[in-house]
Amino acid sequence: MGHRPETGAAPADYVVVGASHKTSSAALRDLLFVADSDVPGILDELRTGGFTQALVVSTCDRVEIHGASDEPALAIARAREILSRRAGYEPVDSDGVYDLSGAAAARHMFAVAASLESAVVGEAEVLGQLKAAHALARTHGATGPELELLLQRAYAAAKDIRTNTAIAEGPVSLATAAVQAARNLFGDLKDISALLVGPGEMGLLMLDQFRQSGLRRVTVAASSAARAQALGRTFDAHSVTYDELPATLPGADLVIGAAGLGRPMVTVPMIGEALRARRRKPMFVLDVAIPGDADPEISGLDDAFLFDLDDLETISRSNRNARDAAAREAWQMIERHTQAFETSLAERDVVPTVSDLYAHFEVVRAEVLREAGNADADEVTRRLVNRLLHHPSEALRAAARAGDRDDRTARVVRDMFALDESSNGPDMASDIGSEEE
Repeated sequence: MGHRPETGAAPADYVVVGASHKTSSAALRDLLFVADSDVPGILDELRTGGFTQALVVSTCDRVEIHGASDEPALAIARAREILSRRAGYEPVDSDGVYDLSGAAAARHMFAVAASLESAVVGEAEVLGQLKAAHALARTHGATGPELELLLQRAYAAAKDIRTNTAIAEGPVSLATAAVQAARNLFGDLKDISALLVGPGEMGLLMLDQFRQSGLRRVTVAASSAARAQALGRTFDAHSVTYDELPATLPGADLVIGAAGLGRPMVTVPMIGEALRARRRKPMFVLDVAIPGDADPEISGLDDAFLFDLDDLETISRSNRNARDAAAREAWQMIERHTQAFETSLAERDVVPTVSDLYAHFEVVRAEVLREAGNADADEVTRRLVNRLLHHPSEALRAAARAGDRDDRTARVVRDMFALDESSNGPDMASDIGSEEE
């Protein structure tokens, strides 16, 4: 079913558990699907089971729980238990469901936002879906500083990749080719009716492009009435279930297959019956599902015009090699963004110490100035240096007395103050024996 996302290590506070089109069947993801109305309850469960912050991303391509945790193992176990329950307690610890933590979880979030983990690499729908999941989690108080930071960096990475690579050009060129092919058949698109079969992201992209090109009448189909209604609200469309497809097809001039269930959703008999009911009025069947939704034999029917992704690629003259090269470049950028994010997290750990150090130095400086009286600048600065170095000097001597035979503490100090890079000044070690001048 494709490769699983790569695993990794620290930072250990980020966690993701989920199933995607690469690792699981559409049937499993359909069972795992989380409607917006169910999200608050799941977020509450996650926050009582190891997650300090969390959000739920649920699309056709993936159902994932992202979050931050002080106890990653506990958080992963709770997320798996929730997914298992949604799947009717089917085993979800197989290859279908993965869990990542630390840097691998952060990297995965970046890749999802940039649509590198999508069935159609470069599509733009997933970024909007991620932002919607983010907004829902924030509304219910489930986000926090760590998750907010990760999401903002993920959005920045996605913008960088879409701006500075050609990764977004492929899906758009395919959608443009589909619209042109439909116009060649029907003319003005405002006079036709469309049926979207399934909520796959490429199908959503296609439907959006058709809507921008004049399409008005839309019906959407999904596996359940709830999912169909949710999809219908997105496009202000009528909704039906898959069971209602035979009765719905006669009214559809344009059929967009985007379910990807691994079995034909639109068959020769179904299209044949629809054509007879339509009195041979032509039908345009656009199969953008992976794997395909439409029986290839449909192309042999009179008045049925079947196009799949390969056909659209031929029409648009898109260069698969160029798109693959753009994807490789995008992955390299993901690695750079992930590394920069890890570095920033590591540096944040020392911010309190640096702040305390500055505050301590300011306190000492104020004390020395207060005590200086009429002393000249040379005397004041000498006292300041002695006062600042008193405790570090005592710590070095204490380390030596305690048996720091390999001079680790001394080496840290020499590195911290770049002593081996600076010129040697006067030997003042004997002047720093005490804090008093």
